[in-house]
Amino acid sequence: MVLQRDFIMRQIQQLVQVLLQVLFNKQQGNHDEARSILDEGLKSTFDADLDDLLSMNRDTFMDLCSPSSAFHAGLAVALADLLREEGTFPALQRARWLYQASISTGAAVSLDTLEWLSGPEGLDHAS
Repeated sequence: MVLQRDFIMRQIQQLVQVLLQVLFNKQQGNHDEARSILDEGLKSTFDADLDDLLSMNRDTFMDLCSPSSAFHAGLAVALADLLREEGTFPALQRARWLYQASISTGAAVSLDTLEWLSGPEGLDHAS
């Protein structure tokens, strides 16, 4: 149990680091580098790049955040934040799934995220 929790916490930490690097590179205008970092981070964390994740059906995709057969909201929110930054329709759709599942478990999300979710499907907002 402790090892599983440590593993999930490392995954969350890894996704947060990837998000920071993606944001930095996008701010610097290095969009190709940001996408490369995103793909590498997702491969390292989930053994799948962005295209792989976006081609998954809902159940398979949601299972990414259930490494111990139990949904882990912290991991889901970290992945959703990354997908939301990506900003494409499929990425935003999956971010919405993750946020909604996290909220349904009682997890806290930012006010910005709640506002985004309450918009028109949260799908026409890239950030």
